[in-house]
Amino acid sequence: MRSHPQKERVLVPYLQYGPNNQYLQLMEAAVVARILGRSLMIPSFQAWVNDETGSRGQSVAFGDTFDTDAVKRFVALSLPPSAGRSAEGWEGYTLIAASDYKKEKMAAYVQQQHLPCCPEKRRAKTPRLAAPDDVRALTREFGVSGSTPVVGWYSFFLLDRALVLEAAAAFRHAPQIRSRTATLVRALFGGERFLAVHLRREASNLGCSRGSPTVLCPKEGREWTFETDRVRTEIAQASRRSGVRHVYIATISPAQHPKYRNELSQLLESVQGAKSLSAGSAMAEVLGVAPERLTRYEQSLIEQARHRVVEDDQ
Repeated sequence: MRSHPQKERVLVPYLQYGPNNQYLQLMEAAVVARILGRSLMIPSFQAWVNDETGSRGQSVAFGDTFDTDAVKRFVALSLPPSAGRSAEGWEGYTLIAASDYKKEKMAAYVQQQHLPCCPEKRRAKTPRLAAPDDVRALTREFGVSGSTPVVGWYSFFLLDRALVLEAAAAFRHAPQIRSRTATLVRALFGGERFLAVHLRREASNLGCSRGSPTVLCPKEGREWTFETDRVRTEIAQASRRSGVRHVYIATISPAQHPKYRNELSQLLESVQGAKSLSAGSAMAEVLGVAPERLTRYEQSLIEQARHRVVEDDQ
C-alpha cells in the first residue's frame, strides 16, 4: 500500500446502501481499477443506520473488514487524501456513475470519506460491462486517459459475473474475523462440512415482482414470495444434494417484518441438523465475549466468512 505520489493514477470507489451492497460495489470498482492499471483508494464502510448495536451508522475501517494484504495481491491500494497526502489533482475530477447514483448520496459519501469537494458526475447509460475492453471504451468516452490522475467510479450489478467473482476471491475477510469464524465453526460443527444458508428477508416491497417470487419479498402469496414451508423444503433438498448433515442459517434477527418474527425458530425446530447464532447474544456467548463487545456489523461479517473458513480447513 502506498500514499499518493503526484503522478499516481487513482480510482476512487463510490459506495452506497447497506454494507453488503457497499462490498459488491467496491469489488466492481476494484475490477475497473485493475483493468485501467490504477490503484484503488481504500474507503471506509458505513454500518447499517438501523443497527441496534454500537456500530449503528458508524464508519468502519477497511482493515477491520477485509485483509489488506490479500486484496493488494489483486489490485494496488492507495490511501485517501485524509490520510495525509496532498489533494492536488483531485479538484473537479470525473465521477463515472455507470449505475444510478443520486447527488445527495454522492455528497454524503464525499463527506464520509473526507474527500475534496466536489467531483463532476457523469452518468453513463450502459446495460452491461461484459469484458475489460468495455470498461476501457466507457472511460475513454468520458475523456479519462492514462494521464488522468484521479477518476471516480460507481457501478452496481453491472460488471460481468466472472470478473467480479475473481475480485471476490481476493477480498478475504480481516484476520480477526476469520479467527472468530473458525472458533464458531469448530464449536458448532467440529470441522464437519455444513450447508450455509443466507435467509434474507426484507421489510419493504422493493424486491417484489408478481410471478417472480423471491425470499426478499414480504408480500403474502406464492406468486410473490418463498413462504417458510418452501424455504424449509429447499434447505432439505440442498442438504441431500450436498451430502451434509449440518445446516447453518444466517438471517436478520429480530426479523425486520412481523410475519417472519418466528421463522428462524420454526426452521431450527423443523430442519434436521440446523443451527444458528443470529439471534440475540448467542454468538457472543459461544465466542466468550460480552454481548456489547460484538457489534451487528462484526456479527454479519463472521456469518459471511463461515463458509470460507471451512474451505481453508479442508
